[in-house]
Amino acid sequence: MNQRLGNICLAFILSCSAVVFGQQEAIDIVIEALKSNDPAMQAGAIALVRDIPGKEITEALAKQLPNLPGAGQVQLLSALADRGDVVALPAVIRMIGSADESVRIAAIKAVGQLGNASSVSLLSSRAAQTTGEEQKAARESLYRLRGQQVDQAILAAIPAAQPDVKIELIQSVGQRNIVSGIPILLKTAKDADAKVQRESFKVLKTVADEKFLPALVELLIATKSQSVRGEAEKTVAAVAHKIQQKDRQAETVLTALASVKEVEARCSLLSVLGRIGDNSALPELRKALDSGDAKIQDAAIRSLSEWPNPAPVDDLLKVAKTSSNQVHRILALRGFVRLLGLERNRPAEKMINLYQQAMELAPDVPEKRKILSGLANAKSLAALEMAATCLQDSALQQEAEIAVVKIAEGIYGSYPEKTKEALGKVMKISKSDSVRQQAQSIINKIELKYQAEK
Repeated sequence: MNQRLGNICLAFILSCSAVVFGQQEAIDIVIEALKSNDPAMQAGAIALVRDIPGKEITEALAKQLPNLPGAGQVQLLSALADRGDVVALPAVIRMIGSADESVRIAAIKAVGQLGNASSVSLLSSRAAQTTGEEQKAARESLYRLRGQQVDQAILAAIPAAQPDVKIELIQSVGQRNIVSGIPILLKTAKDADAKVQRESFKVLKTVADEKFLPALVELLIATKSQSVRGEAEKTVAAVAHKIQQKDRQAETVLTALASVKEVEARCSLLSVLGRIGDNSALPELRKALDSGDAKIQDAAIRSLSEWPNPAPVDDLLKVAKTSSNQVHRILALRGFVRLLGLERNRPAEKMINLYQQAMELAPDVPEKRKILSGLANAKSLAALEMAATCLQDSALQQEAEIAVVKIAEGIYGSYPEKTKEALGKVMKISKSDSVRQQAQSIINKIELKYQAEK
């Protein structure tokens, strides 16, 4: 209430001063209010600064910035930004050199509202040289800059910029969605600096569309850095997913794969096929499984293991059963279990048979635990019974308990007696209060169902 009264009084004084004495007197009163230690007076002054019209007022207020205490500078910088008068920009920029971090941040934010193409260099350099809130403010201001020439200024600055500044400029291309910058990003994706390359691919993932896919695949093939290669693979897959016809998404990659001989590049293309998940690529991946090169086989197994549907489940089971390479067997088994979790149409009996095969193929306890975790998603009586048989195995008990409870939650309505029996076993042996509570909750639901039916 006191602050409101203070604002009203100050507004009355200022309006009277502007009429009787003129605008300069009103400005003087605002400045004195900002210099004061009275928060209500300061807040009232700032509110009025935003509303007093005229560039002359803006200039006069901007000149006073160095004369105010830090808190007053922050408030006035915010008010000047809201006024939107570009004449305040030089004074605002000078405040970026303040020793007070809060003042620097306020000034940087103000540049985002008042600045133009000429502010690109300042903000990108500031973003590269600072950290924390100051860096965040510089980045946001760079992304917020308005004006027809800003995007062109960003693109023009990229080629000659130092790596850290170049990265900030490249990020701004993505944030501002500067589609016209794609040709430049295709060049910076070959930059001598690996960080610049990675950032270029990250942004291309967002701004590039399918017509740039051949160029992106060429860049991937030519990439030597392993860390950059991983980012390039993600980008190629993401852009391929922008193709509306699902059965054409792998087309460009498959075409390139036919002529690429270098092992690392072939492995990358196989990895991309897994990320894309276009079933038209499965014949090529199956062919790679029979390759005499262990790296090619490895890439094909990993690719099939990432598939978005269960189509390659039998291929992975075959590898898990027959491969002479232990690492490949384990990778294939994990992928096989993952794809089983995607199955929706296979009969429950056949599903459990596959999970049982997986358990037999598992080389150790950790792998068997992973299989039990996958089994927990199979909502069938057969899955419940299989999980329950593992309750007596001390090495698997914890995962088995969780699997039983999770499966029971999905099937107790159809198999109340069998479910209650399995949950009873969990209640007897589990040392986990959380698991016991969940099991008891399902048992209570079953008993309530019985009572309702009587």
